[in-house]
Amino acid sequence: MKKNLIKSFIITILLTFLFTAQAFGARGDDFYVRVRIRYPRVFNEQTALEGYDKITLYDEEDELFSLNNNLNLRIDTYYTSNYYASDSAQAVYGPYHAVLRDEFYSFEDASDAAEEFRDEFGKEFYPYLTKNGYTVCGGNFTDRRDAEKLAEDLNDEGYDAESMNGNLENIIAYSKNKPVFMYEKDMPVYFSSYNDVEEYEMLKVDSRAYRGKITLKIIDNIKLITINHVELENYLYGVVPNEIPSSWNLEALKAQTLAARTYAVWSINTKQIYDMEDNQNSQVYMGYDYEKASTTEAVRDTRGEMIYYDGELIQAFYHSTSGGSTENSENVWYDALPYLRGVNDEFSNNSGSPHTTWQTTYYKEDIIRLLNLDGNYVNNIYGIQIKKVSENNRVLECIFLTDAGEISYKKENARLLLGLKSSWFSIGNGNSFYFVNEYFPIIESEKTEIPSRGGILDLITDAEIEKTEVTGDEVNPEMGSVIGKYAVTDDGVKQINREKLSFISSNGVNTANTDSEQYNFEGRGWGHGIGMSQYGAKEMAEEGYTYDEILKHYYTGVTIK
Repeated sequence: MKKNLIKSFIITILLTFLFTAQAFGARGDDFYVRVRIRYPRVFNEQTALEGYDKITLYDEEDELFSLNNNLNLRIDTYYTSNYYASDSAQAVYGPYHAVLRDEFYSFEDASDAAEEFRDEFGKEFYPYLTKNGYTVCGGNFTDRRDAEKLAEDLNDEGYDAESMNGNLENIIAYSKNKPVFMYEKDMPVYFSSYNDVEEYEMLKVDSRAYRGKITLKIIDNIKLITINHVELENYLYGVVPNEIPSSWNLEALKAQTLAARTYAVWSINTKQIYDMEDNQNSQVYMGYDYEKASTTEAVRDTRGEMIYYDGELIQAFYHSTSGGSTENSENVWYDALPYLRGVNDEFSNNSGSPHTTWQTTYYKEDIIRLLNLDGNYVNNIYGIQIKKVSENNRVLECIFLTDAGEISYKKENARLLLGLKSSWFSIGNGNSFYFVNEYFPIIESEKTEIPSRGGILDLITDAEIEKTEVTGDEVNPEMGSVIGKYAVTDDGVKQINREKLSFISSNGVNTANTDSEQYNFEGRGWGHGIGMSQYGAKEMAEEGYTYDEILKHYYTGVTIK
């Protein structure tokens, strides 16, 4: 085992060097990605494994031994009847054990010894793999004294044993609700099974089939997570049809494949216990059962091909629908990447995407609730200001005027707070204009006929005008009283001393007398807007563009190899 671990360490160093030097660019090179599956999950979870034949266990290089074709993997801790279990019987297991100090040469030797102890003492015994090798463990007690008593009984019979508290330190494999094997949480143990039909290693996790191997890890000292170790190309079989409709033109599928492959390899981090999640936080990965023939063809036809800028792999971000233009990376996140520049994208608009335009409405109380869920302490909201917009039409700063003061959300944070499809949006019902009931320093209001610079409005406090030179629209002064309120403008806070009020916006001259009870959001596109628009790729492919032409349209200055 130690010899194998040393060999594995050396191999890891070499692979890391190759990754740095060549970015895994050679066509046909096989390497693995580590995907956290079934995420997120709850505390004290278990993982149900089902094999196509027996389930075989491996270390990082070699086959170790085989177990039954149905296993449940659990954290070595206390379980109650409230804990979800796939077993029909709700058993209670505890982290206290009696452990032999003796070491055994193999799993088979430890299994034989466990069977002898089981017959002799009438308790459950099973092999236990530690960093020192195989030994035998007895019992899963909820009371420490029970483990100590079993250890004493073993010692009385001439064996060398001790009690152990294994809470959150081990992972136990159960078969038919009985422990059959336990290992220390940091041991490199992988589970798989051979599928004769597919002629590939494959295993079902909670009834969903995955290619490759499965390993379990304990993180945050409390959570059991499931990780799929899978070859890159096989991983893509389960990604591409879940990121883009498999019925689309093959060139669009190939473009998506290269974006997904490049993103996956760029995401590999040898310092972390997994590279990606199986959801939108990384890429949607559904495993073997969701593979499609057309997307598998796209993966095979482009095997090993990835996207580079100046010889380095790019961060190949993509999204559903741009709305008419993509966005610069720094306007969504932080770094200004030369290959992630906003581009005109009429292809996306012509694609028939249902997300090209959208609208949604929030009531005042909805927005207050969302602000408070995000850690603010707000009782009332008086309005919302879009303060800054990018050259590609996406909101860069959105300000909520509340009784707790101005709350600023920048870049993607406003859309994430509100759950909007994109940050390309405008707000009706006073998005740029609102009244304030709280006290502000009084500022003399003046009549103006100058259009707003965008965002907050310039006030016209003389509501008796019939016409305006700005738009020629008639002003309807039939309003309730707004005397004593304050208005926030580009020029500061202004007190309203008139019964009626008009204001200038980008939509002309309007009238208002109260802060909005609801806000109507209208927007374009779906997603962050960076990189490739999937619906745009669809339209380009239908117009005859090849996958490399599609990628070079959305990723500035890149090469494909």
